[in-house]
Amino acid sequence: MTAPDPRAQFADRSIGVGTTVRFAMLLVLLLAASGAMTLPVLQALRTSDALGCNLAAGVDPYNIGNGPALVSALSQAVPYLACMAKYAPPPPWWGLVGLPVLLSGVAGVLFLVLPAWKAGRGRVVPLETVDHDGELRRLLDALAATAGLARTPRVVVDPAAASTGAVVFGRNRRPTVCLHGGLLARRNREPERFRAVLLHELAHIANRDVTITYVTVALWRVFLAMVLLPYLIWEGTVIHGTYFESGAANWPSYLPATTRGVLLPIVMVALVYLARSDVLHSREVYADLAAVRWGADPRSWAVTGPTPPGGALRRAAGRFLEVWRTHPRWELRQDVLADPAPLFGIRPLSMFLAGTAAALIDSSVLNYLSPYFLSGGWLNQAVFLASAVLVTGVAGIALWRAVAHAVLTSGRVPSGVRTGLWLGAGMACGNLITGFGSGAEWFPSRPQLLLLVVCAGMAYTWWVAQCARLCTRAWRGRTLRPVMLFNLAAAALVLCCWLAWWGQAGAPYADGFWFSAPGVQAALRYDFPGPITGHPAMLSAITAVLPPVLNALIPPLVPAGVAVLWVVPLLAWAIGPSAAAPRWADGALPDTGILAVPPGDGVPRLGRVLWPGLLGGAAAWIAVVGVQTYMHTWQPGPQQRGGIFVWSYLAWLFVALVSATVVAAVAAIVRSGPYRLLGALIAAETAALTGLAGTLLIVSSDGCVQPLNTLGSGCTWTPAWQLLRPAFPTLVNGTLVLAAIGAVLTTAVGSICRRVRPSRAWRPARTAAPPKTRKAAPLKEGPRAVRGLRIGVSVLCIVAVGIAATETARQARQKVRIVTPSAAQRSTQQWGGVADAPVSARTRAEQVHAWYRLGGHYLIWHANAHSAYFVTELRAITAAKDVSMTSLSRVRPTCTNLSRVARWANGSYFRIPDPQARLLWQQFGAQAWKGSQDCQKALAQHNRDLFVTAVGELVEARKSATAVKNRVDKVLLDDGYSAPRHPGWYFTVPPGAQ
Repeated sequence: MTAPDPRAQFADRSIGVGTTVRFAMLLVLLLAASGAMTLPVLQALRTSDALGCNLAAGVDPYNIGNGPALVSALSQAVPYLACMAKYAPPPPWWGLVGLPVLLSGVAGVLFLVLPAWKAGRGRVVPLETVDHDGELRRLLDALAATAGLARTPRVVVDPAAASTGAVVFGRNRRPTVCLHGGLLARRNREPERFRAVLLHELAHIANRDVTITYVTVALWRVFLAMVLLPYLIWEGTVIHGTYFESGAANWPSYLPATTRGVLLPIVMVALVYLARSDVLHSREVYADLAAVRWGADPRSWAVTGPTPPGGALRRAAGRFLEVWRTHPRWELRQDVLADPAPLFGIRPLSMFLAGTAAALIDSSVLNYLSPYFLSGGWLNQAVFLASAVLVTGVAGIALWRAVAHAVLTSGRVPSGVRTGLWLGAGMACGNLITGFGSGAEWFPSRPQLLLLVVCAGMAYTWWVAQCARLCTRAWRGRTLRPVMLFNLAAAALVLCCWLAWWGQAGAPYADGFWFSAPGVQAALRYDFPGPITGHPAMLSAITAVLPPVLNALIPPLVPAGVAVLWVVPLLAWAIGPSAAAPRWADGALPDTGILAVPPGDGVPRLGRVLWPGLLGGAAAWIAVVGVQTYMHTWQPGPQQRGGIFVWSYLAWLFVALVSATVVAAVAAIVRSGPYRLLGALIAAETAALTGLAGTLLIVSSDGCVQPLNTLGSGCTWTPAWQLLRPAFPTLVNGTLVLAAIGAVLTTAVGSICRRVRPSRAWRPARTAAPPKTRKAAPLKEGPRAVRGLRIGVSVLCIVAVGIAATETARQARQKVRIVTPSAAQRSTQQWGGVADAPVSARTRAEQVHAWYRLGGHYLIWHANAHSAYFVTELRAITAAKDVSMTSLSRVRPTCTNLSRVARWANGSYFRIPDPQARLLWQQFGAQAWKGSQDCQKALAQHNRDLFVTAVGELVEARKSATAVKNRVDKVLLDDGYSAPRHPGWYFTVPPGAQ
């Protein structure tokens, strides 16, 4: 067997292995899934009528996972959350914090008990029992010193174990090495193997593998006993009650959710086991490498065994079974010792598991918080940031290791696209498993949007790989760790923004949600009052494009994410490649005799990507001037410069600026060499900032040049952020975001075109002409050019970071609070309208019945009772022939009571699910509110004429209330429900009523 390649040391010295981050992802996934799986079990122990609240809100239980169902609930968020709090309350708030603490505490106790249990269960004996002359102790002391350990760990012996191995358990500070009896029996015959086994176990201690391994073991066992077992029992009870006892007719609608409930623990077990096996594989191999580096004989790993079975099918089966093994086969360990290159490859399984784990963590945490109605921009951003950090730690470190190893050994540098394909596929699969974006359906209403998840994963890893390639060729430090951590922090921020957008906007889109045109037009009119008529093509375009653009800006860290997307590679590019091998490359291979390849070759000049950006910014200025000229041709009067006119102006500014950034990206792609994505991003964002600066000047001086005046009439300096308020931040952030998206899409299309371009191999070969003698061009710009470029880079970075900080602070002020139910209801009604999905007559009757029994009967009874009492009082006053205002004041309490009922009819309680009854109920609410207010005002002012008007309004309200009662009774009676005529036990106060 050949000696191991010295380049294997590179992993430990320059970047690190990354298995600790993968263990951390396992721990977070276990805790998140524990909360999400325990919460429904705890909720099942409490009386709940969540189905009734959903029905009363107009949700179709046979199709609960679609967009209209989501809109039905959110557009009535105030009564819906009040109903859920009253009839389906979550467990006490301390359960939100207590459950993870309890699980962690029990796991901690088990972690402390496990070493004592392993060492004291009667089968192991102290080393001194078998080492009478102290020879083994002296050997262990010497090997511990070789491994760099401060002290020799505790050693015990298991005489009954016939295997020739050893195991280490406990924790990093107090590890225990257990030697098997078979190993001691063969110590004299195979001293080198004995020494190699000991060094391997000591390597686990030196690599600090012990604590994290047994923490995972403890938490896994606690998860099985305290979470998985109760969850399976509860799920079995639900399945038995739903499908066998109740015989519910709508069981097909519950099947997707039930299947996911059964699938979740299966996926969790498989996911954790596979991820644990993957990590242990790496830990074992690196312990082998460390042992060989400390002097172990590589031939000690040569174990003869049967030849692996042949055949493609059997080999595939062997590879499948290999991923489930917690220890790699001896043949694989021998191969890695001979050639460590596979350690720097990217395993598709690891990437797929990382993507799936991220989706499971996000969904589990959000589901855990949802019963407590905790939501908000920054709270959700924090949840997604945690999973983004974990995914970046797994995928990012793997990409950096692969890129740095390829650069160091002159190998092929990975593009990261295939890695992102597996990562994105894992995230998409995790969304399907959890139902995130599918609701209670098998698949999303718009399944094609899941391709966005896959494409996002590919773009993310593509960017990380190109940044790693650029940094490894430009960084001049002793180690890559600082620049790698800087890049991965930026990558985590970018991924966090994507995950937050998908969770808050993308998944609802996939679930069927979209924006209502009237709601969007109302929002447009609110920002800029004026006529939203005329120019139907422009209005349709704005209505269709504006909501997705605004939703792209929902995550509060989006400005910062866009900034780091191009500032980080710009800074690396500005450092410039070195003509000689950097210090990190020499430090990665000390005393090996291997010369590092100078990584400065192939990096284009910085000016090749900055000049297209600056020229693109100049093109944006020209385009903005063209927009000003065009808008001046249909400039209305000063009082009409709002509404569709100003929104058309903003839309054309968007088109002008984004088009210029795309042109700059295309120009940079052909000049950036292998760094096409980074070059396109830098050029596009440079063009965006330059174009925005010019737009700021042009718009602020609007009116000074007659052919260009658009919003202004005279030459006055009005800053653009005041003239275009409140849309100016949207213009700035939207341009920067769309510039980044356009750069990525343009680069992807260009890369695809390069790959599908027909090969030229079929053309006849030409005789090569002798090369001409030419003076070699310098690789770098002159000192003045370099100084000018670096000044420009500094200005661009300061402006980009300043905009990001300003916008993040502005959004922090707006989104620091938890989203209130009234805000969610108002926003949904404004943008999504009010859903009224068609349902069957039977479902409609169920919805009306739920509305009726949870508070509707209370309101209808009071509406009719107070209206009738009002008429009775008036008749009594008339019969007494005393119609003075003093006598009429007897109806003041009734007017007050009718105003309260009207307030509930106008939105404080659910809308009636039946369209006809709803229309009558809304009519009653408007009439009763107007009449009650006029009644109280007339009595306060002694205004007889106004009182007469109020009487007419309240009489009409009484007719509407009677019509509502008759219609609801008919719907219920037609479907077999009873409609009680008096309150009795059926008299339920609406949730939230005082």
